[in-house]
Amino acid sequence: MACNSSNQELQAQDQKINNFLQNVNHKIIVMSGKGGVGKSTVATNLAVFLSNQGYKVGLLDVDVHGPSVAGLLGLTGLRINTIGDQFQPYHYSDNLKVISIQGLLDQPDDPLIWRGPVKIGIIRQFLADVNWGPLDFLIIDSPPGTGDEPLTVAQTVTGCQAVIVTTPQEIALADVRKSIQFCQKVNLPVLGIIENMSGFVCPSCGNMHAIFKSGGGEKTAANYNLTFLGQLPIDPSVVTAGDAGQSIDTLSSQTKEKMQHIVEQLLQKLPNKQKGVDKTMKIAIPVVQGKLCIHFGHCEQFAIITVADGKIVKQETLTPPPHERTSHFTTAWRKSFLRCPLRHT
Repeated sequence: MACNSSNQELQAQDQKINNFLQNVNHKIIVMSGKGGVGKSTVATNLAVFLSNQGYKVGLLDVDVHGPSVAGLLGLTGLRINTIGDQFQPYHYSDNLKVISIQGLLDQPDDPLIWRGPVKIGIIRQFLADVNWGPLDFLIIDSPPGTGDEPLTVAQTVTGCQAVIVTTPQEIALADVRKSIQFCQKVNLPVLGIIENMSGFVCPSCGNMHAIFKSGGGEKTAANYNLTFLGQLPIDPSVVTAGDAGQSIDTLSSQTKEKMQHIVEQLLQKLPNKQKGVDKTMKIAIPVVQGKLCIHFGHCEQFAIITVADGKIVKQETLTPPPHERTSHFTTAWRKSFLRCPLRHT
């Protein structure tokens, strides 16, 4: 009996996840082969820059052992609220919502000593039980490597695509090649590669110094016939901003311009880039005594049908004011709702 109950709960959660994902235009997981390459900084700023352009963005941090997103956005110490059975994401701005495991910890430095099944469960819960609303983009910050977290995302988030972050040195590129092959094996399309820490601009002389070499990410992208999205330099101001909970868009440096270029390159790879498209519509059907009326402006009532993603989500009945010789009311209704295609039959 318990097994049947568990299966039913899992199926119900699957349905919630599917319902949410149907309202997300683009799902992108930001990955890296190894730690310390600036993956979370890139993921966070991708979300911020996209939201600044008017896109509705959700930023999901699934790095449960080393969450960084909350700190990078100045959200450390803020608890995630719940209303009913739903988590309420942080509203970083009008267009950006954020969820991180950091918001469930009693203390920011508390470690999470979890095995795979528990991590899988919290990732699924963050997809099923968060009040995200419709999104243009869901940006997912994954921990480094090819373990439980990126595998869970690849198997759960239908239509997801990957952005891989690396640094130029060979030891990082070797792990990037593993990430690329991981994506190939789990059928996760790769949108492109970003090379972070690609050179250091000396604040004194202005010369570029390739501390970790340069160009390795672009070469790897070419070898695998992948898009190279761009380079980001080592920039002390980015470190200062991140520690202060500020994003790159607050800076007045070349790094901000390079980040914007990466976002533009990413958008060029994606179809359907309309911003904040409302997927709902209302249909007004004129009725008399519950039956279809052929006179749109002279009916007893209007049956108002709300449709979202091709499904009826709400039905209501409204009574218009008494008919007058002027056509103001009729004109208003014609402008506000789609006319019923059956009214001429």
